[in-house]
Amino acid sequence: MDFSAYLTILIGVLPPMCAGILATFAITLIFKTSYTTNFAQGVISAIGAYVAVELTLEKGLPLWGVAIIGVVVAFVVGMLIDVCIFRRGKNVNAIGKQIITMGLISLFVGVIPFIFKVANYESVPLQPFIPITKQLVIGKVSIPYNTFVGLGLTIVLMVLVFVLLQKSKWGLSVRATASNEIVAGMMGINTKVITAISWAIAGALGAVAAIIYIGNATFSSALVMTTTQINAFLAGILGGFATFYGPVVGAAIIYLLDVIIGCICIHVPELSMWKSAVVYGIVMLLVLWKPQGLFGKKMVKKV
Repeated sequence: MDFSAYLTILIGVLPPMCAGILATFAITLIFKTSYTTNFAQGVISAIGAYVAVELTLEKGLPLWGVAIIGVVVAFVVGMLIDVCIFRRGKNVNAIGKQIITMGLISLFVGVIPFIFKVANYESVPLQPFIPITKQLVIGKVSIPYNTFVGLGLTIVLMVLVFVLLQKSKWGLSVRATASNEIVAGMMGINTKVITAISWAIAGALGAVAAIIYIGNATFSSALVMTTTQINAFLAGILGGFATFYGPVVGAAIIYLLDVIIGCICIHVPELSMWKSAVVYGIVMLLVLWKPQGLFGKKMVKKV
């Protein structure tokens, strides 16, 4: 049996999967420390990517160097959002915070085209770290070297973040703030610094995700990361926000489901147009089966 078609589908899903995993952790980090769903994560991520695009296409600089600049810009933007906006609205309820992030979407969608030459980028994809023509050929399967770069970056960043969460003073402070911000403050943890750094790290991870994604897809607009962000939210619900790793595993499951349904579509072509619907339908059934998420915990309140 020839498995090359199946492997080709898997390889094609790897870049968006890497972007999805990074975006999911970014959203989870903000949710756990700031107690809000950041609907603006996609456009914040896009800012870092646009900086990289500007410096690459307009200045002719290599992506390796400008990617770092884009990540730093997204890091700073994320921190400023918390310091200048969310810190001043500390007493705003959860719905109010979500509305603020929706307002940020409108702000950035309007500002990005004003700052960057968006019209010139919509038909020009960002050049990946390694030219797409350079590929590892194994039989009938071709794997772009750039896919290995994205996969390697994702693995290194995720391992680093989870090791820091478990072993560092910052990680202990994040976990304490995520558990109970008031009690964490009473224990001497500067929760304002923790939330600001969390927003900054989320912005940086989002920028890496956007650069990986855009390097393997068509660059469309400031909302280029919308699909990735939607999948990240679904991953959080599927995996459960009770842990940091649950949503990340949920993201991997969603993209693996996409691979499985894609393989089935080879034999049932009529299913192709329903592929996304089938994937999201399976996710919905899993959530109905485990409302707290696959790794969620049932909370019992004592009255």
